[in-house]
Amino acid sequence: MPESNISVNEWSPGKRQVFRFSFIFLLLYILVSPNDVVPYFHIIQRFIRQPFYHLVNWLSGALLHIPDTLSNSVHTSTDTTFNYLVVLFTVAFAVLGSIIWLFADQKSSNYNKLYEILFVILRYYLGITWIAYATLKIIHLQFPELTAITLLHTYGESLPRELAWNFMGYSTGFNYFVGISEYIIGILLFFRRTYTLGNLIAIGALINILAFNYYFDDNVKLLSTMLMVMSLFLLSKDIKPLIDILFRGKAASIKTSSFYNFNASKKKLFKVFKYVLIVFVIFFDLHTFSIRAKQLGYIGEKPPLYGVYDVKTFVSNKDTLKPLTSDTFRWNKLIVSLPGKAAVIRMNNDMRYFVINTDTLKKTIQLTGEMNTIDKYLFTYDLKDSVLHIRGKHLNDSLQIQLKQVNLDSLTLVKHKFHWVIEHQKQLER
Repeated sequence: MPESNISVNEWSPGKRQVFRFSFIFLLLYILVSPNDVVPYFHIIQRFIRQPFYHLVNWLSGALLHIPDTLSNSVHTSTDTTFNYLVVLFTVAFAVLGSIIWLFADQKSSNYNKLYEILFVILRYYLGITWIAYATLKIIHLQFPELTAITLLHTYGESLPRELAWNFMGYSTGFNYFVGISEYIIGILLFFRRTYTLGNLIAIGALINILAFNYYFDDNVKLLSTMLMVMSLFLLSKDIKPLIDILFRGKAASIKTSSFYNFNASKKKLFKVFKYVLIVFVIFFDLHTFSIRAKQLGYIGEKPPLYGVYDVKTFVSNKDTLKPLTSDTFRWNKLIVSLPGKAAVIRMNNDMRYFVINTDTLKKTIQLTGEMNTIDKYLFTYDLKDSVLHIRGKHLNDSLQIQLKQVNLDSLTLVKHKFHWVIEHQKQLER
């Protein structure tokens, strides 16, 4: 890409065409992307994103014979077929638009001012994105702490993404470290004199994030790849002096000049706006994400009966069932986790997930299967001295179950804390 330098008046035809494509593609992607982290940006996006999505859906069927995939546009994953089609057609529209632009504008010898505008938009967009993801980690919304269910879920039954997220969620300190690092990246990107340093750190961090997302099959591979594309575009402005400094041992300077020269009062006003924007984004994210984390139960009070319970006696229709590992009906453990989330581990180690509704006034529990709503339990309960008694029905069966609450702090993963000195380590090869 051409350098942002007013002395460079003539761009080659190839550079002009690359810029035309980049300008259309990057701005269009920002407008239609599912990266909903810019405060109130959805107000602008709603006028563009939904019409664009319907157009992509129609073109996918008409040109590529791909069935209707528009329903996946609201999926939490950015790696759906539909989102890949959005990027594909964004590229196609950028190619077409750049060709039309080429024939419509034969006189311009450079696009220095447009380049500066695009450059500022990308810096602010990436800066806000980094601050958002930093906040997600600080409040444990992106990588939540291990719950009662995740502590009992085996490695072998986990998806690669779940394994990675549980690894990250285990350590609050590591999340703070990553979050603070991402705050620094985001803030550095807002300033012309520090954006290069921030962008270099961002690219290093994104390399690790891409490897994390690719090799643990996380569902944001496409989004993180696009963030890397934007960061590399920012790097293109400084690539020559950076090569001179890092690889050729030459003295070089990174220019921070702008095409838009403000007087002293306007510069001061814009600087105040920038600081207010940074503070607003940080506190907006903290407020918004904290509300979401409380709703999901990641922070705040635990739901009623939270914990893991070992089944001591299990009576079905007046028959006391022995704890045989071949039994596919008798419970081994009951797990009450995040609000509305529970699981039952049966004697054969089969874990079934349930939606739980607990009424602490009426002392009732209702368990409804997540995958099979017919699989329903209705109980009354009594909890005293960590002993839980539940009585009720499952379909046509009458059940009486006595359970003992497990002290989760006794689990090795929970009780093992940081040590400066470790004389002996348990054998890791199992």
